[in-house]
Amino acid sequence: MRTPHKHGVLRTLCFFLCLLIVIVHNGCATNGKINIESPVSLSEFAPHLETLQVRYELTDTLRTDKMRVIIQEGDSGAEEIRERLWYKKSIDGDDLLRIQALGAFNDPKGIAIANRDEFLLSLIEQQETYIGKLSDGILKEIFGIDLRVSDVLSAIFANPFLDGRTEKLKISRSGEEYIVKRPGVEEGSTEYISLHIQDNEPRVIQWGIKDKDNTLLQSAFFSDYREVDGILRPHKVHIERPLEQTRVTVSIAQVQINTEIKQSRFDFSPFLTDDFIIKSISDINQDNAPE
Repeated sequence: MRTPHKHGVLRTLCFFLCLLIVIVHNGCATNGKINIESPVSLSEFAPHLETLQVRYELTDTLRTDKMRVIIQEGDSGAEEIRERLWYKKSIDGDDLLRIQALGAFNDPKGIAIANRDEFLLSLIEQQETYIGKLSDGILKEIFGIDLRVSDVLSAIFANPFLDGRTEKLKISRSGEEYIVKRPGVEEGSTEYISLHIQDNEPRVIQWGIKDKDNTLLQSAFFSDYREVDGILRPHKVHIERPLEQTRVTVSIAQVQINTEIKQSRFDFSPFLTDDFIIKSISDINQDNAPE
């Protein structure tokens, strides 16, 4: 059988990183009403793209200290985990990220750090650290789900367009909501992004993908938008992955933007001492395979 606690920590970090993909199902929520969509030009939509980009450019650091993650798989009972997140743009422009799963007394149970082109995952109680090169392939190897590094960044900022894929957009409008369709990264797949405009401020409310067979891979919903230091951010995200029968809800109670975060927060060295068994990322699946 699996080692429950080790597997639980890995699954916790897996689902949180799955959250950061935030890809959503087709179209907008109708709430029982018939929406009449009208095609619009990119020039009409462009100011909202610029606003989303400015929010990213104005955010040098991001910290969430109170984050509640509820995970439910199939018919099993829901599991709740508390987590913290730190994000920082380094002096040379790279994005640094640290995600931490917490125990009952706010003690760290699992820590994932992305620092430039290196990735570290440390399980504190097991005193095991896994390290490897940060790449799209390594994230799939660890968590078993297609996850691009750029998807993580895009989701942190609730901006699906950070990767620059804006050249093949098909845009329609229904009232104050824009529905954007574009080719997905995988051949034949399609992404659907819904934005609601309120007081001339865009809010990404859905972001999704279907494969070439029109099968829904994942759905997510952003809500509870609040202004933090002049920057609008969602404080709640709900995700469903139908094929895996998985549902994840993340609620954030406390967000700080552009507060000081020391570079040492993203340092690997505390988890590479003689107190830890150091392994390659490729060893993770083998270590957690059924006996």
